[in-house]
Formats: sequence, structure tokens, C-alpha cells
Amino acid sequence: MGKNLRFIFLGIQTVITLLLSIAIIHAMVSSLQLQQGIWSTAQSHLLPSLIHLWVTVIAALLLCFFYRANIGAEALVLPLLLLTISLGNVKILPAYQTLTQIFIIRARTISVIYHFSLLFSSFLFLASGIFQQTINPTKLWQYSFFGAASALMLSILVPVSVNSPSYLWEAKVTNSLFLGICVLINVLAVATFLIAMFEEHFSRQNFSRCLAFILMIIGNAMVTISQNTLYNFLGLLLYVAGTSTLILVTRTYHIWT
Repeated sequence: MGKNLRFIFLGIQTVITLLLSIAIIHAMVSSLQLQQGIWSTAQSHLLPSLIHLWVTVIAALLLCFFYRANIGAEALVLPLLLLTISLGNVKILPAYQTLTQIFIIRARTISVIYHFSLLFSSFLFLASGIFQQTINPTKLWQYSFFGAASALMLSILVPVSVNSPSYLWEAKVTNSLFLGICVLINVLAVATFLIAMFEEHFSRQNFSRCLAFILMIIGNAMVTISQNTLYNFLGLLLYVAGTSTLILVTRTYHIWT
């Protein structure tokens, strides 16, 4: 991936992070004017997304400026992957609209963006595992294009119950088949990295890198899919551990330029 394209992805991700952060903070302030029960419910939905957004954009900043584009398949995938992960936090817009009574995007549109982000990020995690041994940029981008097109098509077609009470706080996957597909792809991605650990005989560098991706996959899924506060914060811990490990291992083994 060329440096210019990485900067474009980073710029888009930064704009998304700032806009969603403003929406989250505005919603938090608005919730203070309401009854205590609504305030605590609002914080449990909004705070994990705010942390998730900033952890992701900080990781993107470090990796965009210091990660060599020709080292590892993940160096080609990560800028787009982190952008897609950030985009998934549009899931908090229903809460923003509920608390502020300011309607920015239709519920159906929010749902399509959220489902697309969830499925496409799963595809990209799997790509990071599949292409880590043999890097073929042409095949990688063909796979990414196919993944993006498939994710968009399924996100548009999947039935969603936007009128459910829980959807007033946070976009969610209400179709069990779609959820099963996302979970399956993430499980395959984790399995791919586990296999890579064995193939490299648990070498320190490879083990740390694979562990980082496994933690990111599991943590991101827990934060993005679940509306349970406990799962969200456990997922955040795993996600932060994964991104931190990835950044540290790149620095330790002089992958950064």
C-alpha cells in the first residue's frame, strides 16, 4: 500500500473518530439532564465506543507513520482494517438521536453501515491471517474488493428490526444467520493465526504478532457485537492488549522505519 493511500485512510478514520466522539460527548451531556437511570444506561453504551474509537485511531496513527508497507500482509491490510473498525462505532448514533432528539441518519442507513463494518472487518482479519506467509498484493486487493462488495450486498439485504427497544440505544445484529457468518469468519481468522503459531514453532516474533491479532479479533467482536456492558469492557481490555502488543512487537523487531 502506498504512503499516500495510507494517509487517505488515516485522514478518513480521523474525521470519523472526531465526528463520532463529538456525537458521543454531546449525548453524554444531554443524558445528564435526564433521570439517573437513563444517564447510567447511556454511559454504558457510549463510553465503550468512545474508548474503542480512540484506541483504534491512536494505533492507526502509530502504524501509519512507522509501519513499513512491505513487511507482512497486515502492513497492507491494517490501514483499511482500522478504518473499518472505527466505522463500526456508528452503532451509537441511535443513542445519540434518542438522547438529543437530533436525527442525522435514518435508522436503516445506520444499520447498513454497522453491518458492513462488522462483516468487512471480519474479512480483513481473515485476510491478515491467510496472506501473512505469502504476500501477493494483487490477490490481496482482489480479496479485499470481493470482501467489501459481498459485505455491502449482505448488509443491504439482511433483515433488521430497527424498531426493537434495544435498537433505540445501539445498532445491533438482529438476524441470526448474519451473526453466524460474522462469528464463523472471526473463528476462522483466529484459527488461521493459531496454525501460523505452530508452523513457525512458536518463534517469539511470530507468536507475539499472532497473539496480538487473536486478541484484537476477539476483543473487537465483543465490543462491536454485544450490548452487554461487561462484555464490552472485557472486549476493550483484550482489544487494547492486542493493539499494544502489535505496536510493541513491530518496534522490538525494527519493522518501523
